[in-house]
Amino acid sequence: MNAAPSNDSPCRFIRMAPSQDPLFAGLGQAMRVGTDLLAALIVGGFLGWLIDSYVLDSTPWGVAVGLVLGLVAGIRNAYRAAQRWEN
Repeated sequence: MNAAPSNDSPCRFIRMAPSQDPLFAGLGQAMRVGTDLLAALIVGGFLGWLIDSYVLDSTPWGVAVGLVLGLVAGIRNAYRAAQRWEN
């Protein structure tokens, strides 16, 4: 029995070629960095709010610390992503 999928199988994955247009390649990288920063800020702010509301009852400080930590994590992720970019 042949375990490899045939060429007419509907579950094949098609890999798209990378964009040759530098504008679209740069746009994709910028979108990734922006999304990483936004996600880190949202997660940090939410965790800070949870700590404020349910653990410490220190109303503005948990959110503030969570947002700062989220910003630091987002910048770190953006830096690491920029290190992997092709020149």
